[in-house]
Amino acid sequence: MIEFLLNLVERDCKLAGFKSDKQIILNGLAPLFVEYKQSNSVNLIKASLLEKAKFQNWQEKSQTIFKLFDNSRIRFIVFKGFALTHYVYQNSYIRPYSDIDMIVDVEDYKMAEQLLSENGFSKVSSREGQFVSFQNSFYDKDSPQCVIDLHWQINNRIEFHKNFPFEDLYKHSSTISLDDSRFHVLSPVDGFILSCFHFQAHRPEDRKHIWLYDLALMWNQMPDIEKQTCIEKAKTTSQYKIVSSCLHLLNQVFGNIYNLDNFIAENDFEDTELYLGERKRKAADIKIRLKNIDGFPNKIKYLSEYVFQSRDYVQKRYQLKTTNWTWLYYPKMWFEDFFKLFK
Repeated sequence: MIEFLLNLVERDCKLAGFKSDKQIILNGLAPLFVEYKQSNSVNLIKASLLEKAKFQNWQEKSQTIFKLFDNSRIRFIVFKGFALTHYVYQNSYIRPYSDIDMIVDVEDYKMAEQLLSENGFSKVSSREGQFVSFQNSFYDKDSPQCVIDLHWQINNRIEFHKNFPFEDLYKHSSTISLDDSRFHVLSPVDGFILSCFHFQAHRPEDRKHIWLYDLALMWNQMPDIEKQTCIEKAKTTSQYKIVSSCLHLLNQVFGNIYNLDNFIAENDFEDTELYLGERKRKAADIKIRLKNIDGFPNKIKYLSEYVFQSRDYVQKRYQLKTTNWTWLYYPKMWFEDFFKLFK
């Protein structure tokens, strides 16, 4: 991994474009600049040390959570940054992350939330409901603070969870063993496809550069037969455009580091900058979600969840000092959201 990572750093055509420390940190590159480019910037060294401290702290806290879930027979999969740290970056703090992403079966979500609440984690007020957000964030009061994003479906603007249901993800998952706990991570094939989706489901200005290193390392670690399986699964799950575009982007950034001829056609990709297009109206997002939610009762439930939200959410959204008479603020929220449909 280290030798290949050094090769990526040397060939990366975009690293020279990161001029400020703030830009480097926001792109998740501070530890990489300190370790592999021998940066002596005080800001980058501080950011890198913070990642190292967080890595050590979160390893201990995560094991407590994993054991709690295991003892309660809650099946879960860890994915994105924290998982990649273990099975791609070989237990290194080089890969920063802002939270621990976990997905559970929707039937186990309430029990998982209760366990976190009983063990010192508070929930961030957000839109709630089966079809509205598909996740909630939890945090403890320690420093550095540990944040857990608990998902019950994987999605973004597109209902991606329909192609990758939890049962299938769990069936093909791999197990990572720690000192006195264990956790499941996505299979290399699912992990790569979902990482491609995660990269492209964000606007270009919101994509972190470290995500391309994730993809390059994951693709490099897969044998050819697994790469071919990845391409075939991308086709059957309507994710081929996403995966092929990401692979071509890797070659653009890292100087044709991969020979893709055996996997995708030379021109069989689209500009990743245009994948989602411009997000002009919120009505388009609602239309996409309604289209992908099965059953008329579930569509009605989604609309009701969108309109009626908890007092905690309304209190936080409008920075209210009390929840008394909160219902009076609902018309204001409805008006704002209705206006956004055409903004």
